[in-house]
Amino acid sequence: MIVQNSSSSSVSLPATPSPRSATDADRPLLGIVVLVAGIAILPAMDAIAKHLAGHLPVLEIAWARFLFYTLALLPFALRQYRSALWRPARPGLQLLRGGLMAFSALSFFYAIKHLPLADSMAVFFIYPFVILVGSALFLREPIGLMRWAMVLLGFIGTVLVVRPSVGTISIGVPFAFASGLAYAGSMLVTRKLGARDPALVTSALSALLGAVVYSLIVPFDWVTPDAGDWPLMALMGFIAAIGHFMIVHAHRLASAAQLAPFGYTEIVSAILIGFLVFGDIPAPIVWLGIALITASGIAAMRLGRK
Repeated sequence: MIVQNSSSSSVSLPATPSPRSATDADRPLLGIVVLVAGIAILPAMDAIAKHLAGHLPVLEIAWARFLFYTLALLPFALRQYRSALWRPARPGLQLLRGGLMAFSALSFFYAIKHLPLADSMAVFFIYPFVILVGSALFLREPIGLMRWAMVLLGFIGTVLVVRPSVGTISIGVPFAFASGLAYAGSMLVTRKLGARDPALVTSALSALLGAVVYSLIVPFDWVTPDAGDWPLMALMGFIAAIGHFMIVHAHRLASAAQLAPFGYTEIVSAILIGFLVFGDIPAPIVWLGIALITASGIAAMRLGRK
């Protein structure tokens, strides 16, 4: 996959799994750029999944996502690391991360089946708060009151953008909440793995675990896809491969606390994709939310530099 090669060439990886250098750990601005680029493309995958969920089981969609995710990443990981791919420095943490990522994806696909994409994403965005608390409690990373304030500002902006429904609670809400919690846990584990295993190794192992687990259970909930569904399923997996590889590498370059405020920029990409694909034009209050998200991101970046 050409895109995968280009992303790999922009940030070189070591030939074999090795501890991260001091310069890798001290490049927060580059980490932020890589993170934002990675999450900017992920709403396209969610839009495809929501379309497919109209006529295919959610479990089958998750299976396809991880299958094509694996097919996209595994050849490159094997070519670069060969047998070292099967000897990660922290195999237990790799299994934990893969399980959390698989659970998060399945939960979010269930959420968007029952909720609008924007509403699901609003609930899912509990994860930056969980990351900040977890990075302070478990990773011993400094946070600071101002960065907390910027995350809160970004959350307010996200609420203005998505304007989640109130009233009766849809069954999709707990699925979106569970997805956010699992995703936050996977990012904290990613941070722990960043110093020991390269991004491509971590991404490939997580993809492979999800593909294997879902391949074992998808026959019990199988509906034969239409001919036009297969290209969409493949595209969904390739988007996941590119986006999550970049997210993993971002956590090798910056701390979890530094990256957390910028997760809100994903909603901006979701709005753009909604406009280009579905013709949705944001209301004025939505643009106010975008402004708050942008302001919180810029302020957080300045705080990180200081």
